[in-house]
Amino acid sequence: MTKHLGQELYIQVEDPENVGTYVDFCGITSTDFSMGPEMVDRVVPECDGDRTKPASVTKRAGNIDLSFSGSGIAELNTRTKAIFDAARTGVTLKFKVIVPAYGSFTGPAYVKITFTGNTNEDLAISAEFGWESVPAFAVAA
Repeated sequence: MTKHLGQELYIQVEDPENVGTYVDFCGITSTDFSMGPEMVDRVVPECDGDRTKPASVTKRAGNIDLSFSGSGIAELNTRTKAIFDAARTGVTLKFKVIVPAYGSFTGPAYVKITFTGNTNEDLAISAEFGWESVPAFAVAA
């Protein structure tokens, strides 16, 4: 099994000046990508015996969740301004998430930005993303 560095999992945004080209989301130093079904509880009450016993709880698969987030230092430039504006106005931008040795997910997504400031430290940022529709998947070469 091949190991990969965390920095190989990264988020890119479509370059507003060159449509179809993706550039790194500047300042992001930590990224997360999760995928899988939401777990839905299936509660089964006791029917044939002692009804004072707790119900059995099992799980079933719900909707498939593909979500991603990132955090780091708030780099203020033309690219990140477009991302911040999208968060402020509630519009989507096209993003690409690259998962090393697996593939990439590309499509329009909403973004929520949180700025965090502490005295004598760089302004920090965290970003949560939600796909507008099922993203396109391309297998890694």
